[in-house]
Amino acid sequence: MYIRKKTFILIITYLTAAVVALGAYTSVHFGMEGSYRRTAEYGYAHAFEEVVYAASSLSDSLHRASYATGAELSGQLCADIYGSCLAAEMTMAALPFSTQELEQTAAFLGIAGDYARSMLKVSAQSGFDDAARADFASLYKTAAALTEKLHELQSSVNDGDVLLDEPENVFAKGGDRLSASMLDMEEGMDKVELGSYGGKYAKNTPNQIKAPVPEDEAKAIAADFFGLDADELEAEYTAENGTACFSFDGGSVCLDADGNVLSLSSERRVAGDMDSSELEGIARDFLAARGFGEMYLASSERIGSVQTMKFECVENGVRCIDDSVRISVAGDYGGIYAYDATEHVRTHGAYPKAAPAVSESTARAALPSTLTVLGAQLCYAPADDGSAVLCYGFDCTGSDGEKLLVLVDAQTGRQFDIFLEAH
Repeated sequence: MYIRKKTFILIITYLTAAVVALGAYTSVHFGMEGSYRRTAEYGYAHAFEEVVYAASSLSDSLHRASYATGAELSGQLCADIYGSCLAAEMTMAALPFSTQELEQTAAFLGIAGDYARSMLKVSAQSGFDDAARADFASLYKTAAALTEKLHELQSSVNDGDVLLDEPENVFAKGGDRLSASMLDMEEGMDKVELGSYGGKYAKNTPNQIKAPVPEDEAKAIAADFFGLDADELEAEYTAENGTACFSFDGGSVCLDADGNVLSLSSERRVAGDMDSSELEGIARDFLAARGFGEMYLASSERIGSVQTMKFECVENGVRCIDDSVRISVAGDYGGIYAYDATEHVRTHGAYPKAAPAVSESTARAALPSTLTVLGAQLCYAPADDGSAVLCYGFDCTGSDGEKLLVLVDAQTGRQFDIFLEAH
């Protein structure tokens, strides 16, 4: 076939332009992908750096608390310790892998923070006594060892000997993963022994720990609860308290020694646009089908394609703040993406049948004028000694639009506690 010279020149010109355009598109595409990857990598590295910083701050505050005497300094150190524990817990949750299996670390942060919080009232009056200083010294010993190990891990990450748990490193050769290294870090971690602590994170004595349910039974329970195949569940580890964790393709599930389902975590990517209200309905139906009674939706947040909610149990019309379940539903096909019933299993039980001594309108007077009340209900709020206090719970927005829950003691009419909604 004969092609005229002019036509041939036009074809060559168009082909050249197409190649140039494709090259430009490819360059931009890979540039954007590289930018996204660098942004994700920076975010992961920054999150780990924040964990190290929070642990260092906690260690420093605990060290100073082991020598403190005066009321003013003791109270300040309690607040610093409690804040550092919360910061460490939140930054650990931002790491790109599930950290719920870090049982010893999580337990230590829970005990240290709860102990410091419980000491706030005592320290504000008389400062720390010898027993309290001894307890803080015990906590410091564990915190210092934890901080040292985290600093060593940080150096290994910076040197490239330990790789961040990001998708690009899944098939990378050489180097341990940060998640595995943090699990190894827990081996040999000292147990915290506090002479005066009996709060909500206090461990059971050995004679109270029951033998865990058999592995096959635990697998069957987990499979039935989440609709999994029991044969695909592989045992990961069994903790000292009998908690057993199993892995499956795409996640893991944990049960306590009595066979109560504690948690599920997923690792798969989610991309979907199901409506948030539909995902909330799926979560409610899931809980109802598994024997949960009336539940109060305390919070609901959309992060990407996953809806994360906190449901609180309701007893005789009273909201139970600590008796809660956290659940996340994927927005692609509505599957359960994450589940945490640890608080529910730990706190569920009988609540005191107390009637409020003050009216809701009287309790409302304890709120400052800068708050806008969105709703109110009776609540059982957790006290420092592990008991429950009947309160009026006021869902509010602050002067800057932030959401918070203000608790007012239903017997005294005074503010009991304030919870800020996480952002």
